[in-house]
Amino acid sequence: MTGVVHVEHVMGTVVTVDLRGPADLRGAAGSAAAVAAAMNVLHETDRILSPWKPGSDVSRLRAGLFARGEGHPWTGEVDEQCRRARDLTRGWFDPWRMPGGYDPTGLVKGWAAQRAAAELTARGCTDHAVNAGGDVCVRGTADPAGAPGWRIGVVDPHDRTRILDTVTVCGGAVATSGGYERGSLAVDPRSGGVVTRLASATVVGPDLGLADALATAASAAGPAALDWLDTVADYDALLVTIDGDTLVTPGWARRAAPIGPGSRSYSAS
Repeated sequence: MTGVVHVEHVMGTVVTVDLRGPADLRGAAGSAAAVAAAMNVLHETDRILSPWKPGSDVSRLRAGLFARGEGHPWTGEVDEQCRRARDLTRGWFDPWRMPGGYDPTGLVKGWAAQRAAAELTARGCTDHAVNAGGDVCVRGTADPAGAPGWRIGVVDPHDRTRILDTVTVCGGAVATSGGYERGSLAVDPRSGGVVTRLASATVVGPDLGLADALATAASAAGPAALDWLDTVADYDALLVTIDGDTLVTPGWARRAAPIGPGSRSYSAS
């Protein structure tokens, strides 16, 4: 046995945990415990931070039932990450200006998947991927006996049967925001309205929470997002316009990795 794959519906999406390497290094029980711990992080995140659950910290904050700093520690941590993302995106990611009130959803899914991946690492799973609805966090390598890293495919939003580009990631994340599956979900925080300014935005970097927020913000800002994306250290982006053009930050090319015959890649979509 060369790995374990677990698929579960949580946080309104499908999450896949993929453990690579010989299973006997962990043992079947060790693998199951690691996966259970990772999934528990995601379910707890949903319970604490979902704006759609009436008893969550986010819902209670929106209703004015308690002040900041009184909730779960994760709520404060996410709040801090959201403030950083707001500054880096020049206000294009702003959970405090969403319809209905504070809504950190554009960062939370990636943040939670990153924490889930940390649980796997802490339990000895050095080679793994957590794919949360197309937002992917990886560690180690997909093939312990082969080339290092994981190949992540970026789906062409205008032709979902086609991989537009691929990147190799050894320890990091890829997040994609786009409306080609369920229609645009991008909200312009300045107007509060839903906008369609890009077909998709994909961001690669070390942290999935921030990559998720950057991709969300880029979808709202449109092609002009390249101006501030290029200023975020250690992150690169590929934007696909409504007309099908591709725009990239200068560092994207060094991450690109063509798919060879018989190779396998995850899809970021």
